[in-house]
Amino acid sequence: MSKPTHSISDDVLGLERPLDALQTSPNFRGPVEPLDGDFCNDHFALIYESSDDQFAAVAPFIRQGIERGEHCLYVVEKNDVTDVEAALRDRGVDVDAAVESGALAFETIQNTYLRDGQFDADEMISIYEEVIQETTEEYEALRLVADMSWILEADVSVEECMTYESKVNELFDEEDAVAVCQYDREAFPQEVLCDVVRVHPHLIYDNTVCHNFYYIPPVEFCDTTQPTHELDRMLGTLIDRTRAKAELREREHYLQRQNDITADPEKSFEKKLQALFELGCERFDLELGAMARVDIEENWFEVEYVSEDHEHFKPGVELPLSETYCTAATEIRAAGSVSDPETEGYDDIFVYDEFDLRAYLGTYLDVDGGTDRTFFFVSSDPCTDGFSDDEHAFLRSIGQWVTYELEENQRERELERTVDRLETSNERLEQFAYAASHDLQEPLRMVSSYLQLLDARGADLTEENQEFLEFAVDGADRMRDMIDGLLEYSRIETRGAPLEPIELDAVIEDVCEDLRFQLASSDAELTAESLPRVEGDGNQLRQLFQNLLANAIKYSGDESPRIEIDADRAGTKWTISVRDEGIGIDPDEQDRIFDIFDRLHSRETYDGAGIGLALCERIAERHSGDIWADSEPGEGSTFSVTLPAVSADKS
Repeated sequence: MSKPTHSISDDVLGLERPLDALQTSPNFRGPVEPLDGDFCNDHFALIYESSDDQFAAVAPFIRQGIERGEHCLYVVEKNDVTDVEAALRDRGVDVDAAVESGALAFETIQNTYLRDGQFDADEMISIYEEVIQETTEEYEALRLVADMSWILEADVSVEECMTYESKVNELFDEEDAVAVCQYDREAFPQEVLCDVVRVHPHLIYDNTVCHNFYYIPPVEFCDTTQPTHELDRMLGTLIDRTRAKAELREREHYLQRQNDITADPEKSFEKKLQALFELGCERFDLELGAMARVDIEENWFEVEYVSEDHEHFKPGVELPLSETYCTAATEIRAAGSVSDPETEGYDDIFVYDEFDLRAYLGTYLDVDGGTDRTFFFVSSDPCTDGFSDDEHAFLRSIGQWVTYELEENQRERELERTVDRLETSNERLEQFAYAASHDLQEPLRMVSSYLQLLDARGADLTEENQEFLEFAVDGADRMRDMIDGLLEYSRIETRGAPLEPIELDAVIEDVCEDLRFQLASSDAELTAESLPRVEGDGNQLRQLFQNLLANAIKYSGDESPRIEIDADRAGTKWTISVRDEGIGIDPDEQDRIFDIFDRLHSRETYDGAGIGLALCERIAERHSGDIWADSEPGEGSTFSVTLPAVSADKS
């Protein structure tokens, strides 16, 4: 046989036994592990009910062996080789290439199990010994698939078969070999299949690899005391399964109670924590539950919560971390326990000597963004049976929830502090803007007064000086407009009226009255559908829509303004849109238009202080809404603002 030509990756070769390969294969299901306390090796029985069932397991088993660089040997009836090859090809095995390379070979029952027309267990074992030796000199391992239908043809007793199975187990033990024996459920007598199940450590049935707790080593099966051994196994299996079911039921019971506690929306974190303490004390049979702040580097421990009054463990008590049992959890940063302090080396610490605590089960809580904790349970009585994996897992589950809540509370507190700082900063900025703009009014009035005096003496000024004076007057007027706008901007939050139900139809009617001269002089056409009632500040909403309509008139271009106002509701918000057919806005500039004092056009082209849309945005924000523009140059603009709908109890 020649070496396979394809390469094998290091991670595949790193799987030392073919049994491990079966565990990682996506084509098989089920836990595959040695049976506790029993002799076990890589020996499987495949029980199938149809050809599809048979090759659904065999084909991926063979394909995986080829991919792993193993030699696959398939023992079949002489006339069945063609059918087997076809079935493997149909399921993705490159049979021709594998046979040519030597990775796959076929052998007949007549040349193996029934050589010379009869079955000889010792001779068959010798054949396999030779095959394994030759194979492992060139390949990673031997992967054997055998059709066991020959048992039906040969004059072989059950005892002979079981003796042979015992020798196969001994041969394959610790060898780089794995075998799958195939049994047709429709062809074999049921009592024979029952024996087959008993002597195979693992079964493949319905494409599932099963851990066989019915397994009886063939040596015991053939022993005269076999009924006694089988009875012991049956009783042991019944006890184990009953205990497993009871443990599963108990686990589900406590998990459900934990979920009920943590999911209760009516309970505060502290009340949930207290309920979890009580649940843990019951589950672990320990006296006291607690949570403590810890700092491993500083060797610091401080009790934060306890489940009930205790002589020594009280909130605020501080100790060196090394003088507590919590090091059993903090040293591994996971769940840890102490069931016998004397034998485990904890009989010289403070909580053992002074607090008289003798058992501990706790877990480490790594709190992101906050102080780490330990969540634990203690008792004055030692835990003679120790703590089970289920108990550790249940405590970790509680710890995960507590960690999440601590981190969430930490984030909420940080958010609240950030909001408080922002509100304080905003108030200070508003106060500064108001004070600055108010204080600027007096010198501006003085400048304006002197400019007016100079203007009154215009006849005494040269033409150039007269032009300079006009520039100064214009600058003073623009400064006054900007200061007035800044005052308005700073007062949106502080000087606004309470929000109340407002009829937008009435708001638009008032705005049109204020703009009647602009509407008339520009020959504007304004259409508005029936508008809703919203929660708002009437004065501020009038200012918002007056700015939007004034802009629609101002930026109408050469054509007379055509303006539409409509409304659309989505949930608890109304979206009010003001649409025009004016000059439009470049999409790249649409975010800038809401910045205070930011202008897209020169003052010579369009006048204004550049604060109108900034005021609109501030008003929308005060109403918990948004404002945005949809526009293209030359195609008009649509300004949309969301406002809160009137709640049902105010309708």
